[in-house]
Amino acid sequence: MVYRAGLIGCGGVSRSHSAGLQAARNVELVTLADVYEPNLETAGKAYGVDRLYTDFREMIEREQLDIIAICTQAPQHAPIAIAAAVMGVKGIICEKPIALTPAEADAMIAACDRAGTKLAINHQTRMIPNTFLVEQILKEGVIGDLRAARLIDKGGRPAGNSLMELLTHVFDLLRIYAGDPAWVSAHLTVGASGPGRQDEPQRLAAIDDVVYSQTAWPRDRDCGLVLGDRCNATFGFGPRENWHNGLTASLESYFQPIRSSTGEPWHPNLELVGTDGILFLGGTSNHVDVYLHRGAWAPPGKLERFDAPPREIAPGPYQERGQQAPYHTGMVEELVAAIEQGREHRSSGRAGRWALEMIMGVYESHRRGGARVELPLAYRGHPLQRWLEEDGRPLPPKPEARVKVLNVPAPVG
Repeated sequence: MVYRAGLIGCGGVSRSHSAGLQAARNVELVTLADVYEPNLETAGKAYGVDRLYTDFREMIEREQLDIIAICTQAPQHAPIAIAAAVMGVKGIICEKPIALTPAEADAMIAACDRAGTKLAINHQTRMIPNTFLVEQILKEGVIGDLRAARLIDKGGRPAGNSLMELLTHVFDLLRIYAGDPAWVSAHLTVGASGPGRQDEPQRLAAIDDVVYSQTAWPRDRDCGLVLGDRCNATFGFGPRENWHNGLTASLESYFQPIRSSTGEPWHPNLELVGTDGILFLGGTSNHVDVYLHRGAWAPPGKLERFDAPPREIAPGPYQERGQQAPYHTGMVEELVAAIEQGREHRSSGRAGRWALEMIMGVYESHRRGGARVELPLAYRGHPLQRWLEEDGRPLPPKPEARVKVLNVPAPVG
């Protein structure tokens, strides 16, 4: 069977998704949708697709689609996914974050469950072979008992924005090995004279510092309300059978890009600390470099690099196809396998919802003065909006909508 696929949202992120769909076996990208016609026409020429729609519902109905990729900004994720499930698509790949609030994520998952639609969130890091290799290393006890983890952001955007953009990948990567978090305690800070003053002495972020993501950092996508230039958080994980007996994980996120004295930027990274060694995982999205330090930490030490061979997830070594976006290809082929085998995707909607729970937990803890907050959250709305409402304040002004223009030249000739 060849699965008919459509892509919704023709901004910059659609480049990798279109490449992944077109490289996947037994999948054909037949149609595109976007409310902004210039992007739609540019994408159609660049991707070689001539069935173009400004209404995604009309596209799904007319083209009888099996699979859709949602490449819009976050506020549109939930309504599109819910509508597509109701209309009977078999599988959905949705960009991260899954949604703006846990309630929206709940509704997406419930709609897909009712319809039998397989929902995947684009944490494509899960498709990288090295993430499977780390599972094997941990289960073989190479670093002994897993006791702690440390997450470090690469910087370059306010922490509040990074939570919804980059750190959703890092949280999801941690969850592969640590499982579901039980609680979080967090603090967010801003510069002494307000948000975005990252070089000034920091103060605790206050209710007046709540803004929309594109106010905090105009170059970012719309991911709703955000708070903070810097973030420090601690997550607690209870025992996980055959994995660990409980651990804590700490997060550091900075506005300033982290660069070495030679000017080299850091990758976002995760350290897994065991009784007999430390695993270092550097990068997300398109690569995860894995290094192992054996034995107790005693500098200078020696790091061993590990690289997994191409891996068949579903079916075939997808890394060898779709050169522009191998792990987007893996996401698509894993979705096809989930549909045909009646199982969840490795990067399922439920996994994506947990990353959002961790983000919202950071905000809820800060709102409550850094209190330890149990996860999943009982309140399913946005903690920052709740904070404003309980204090009798209106939402901050929303910046004028900015269209992300697709900068892809049409094929020559």
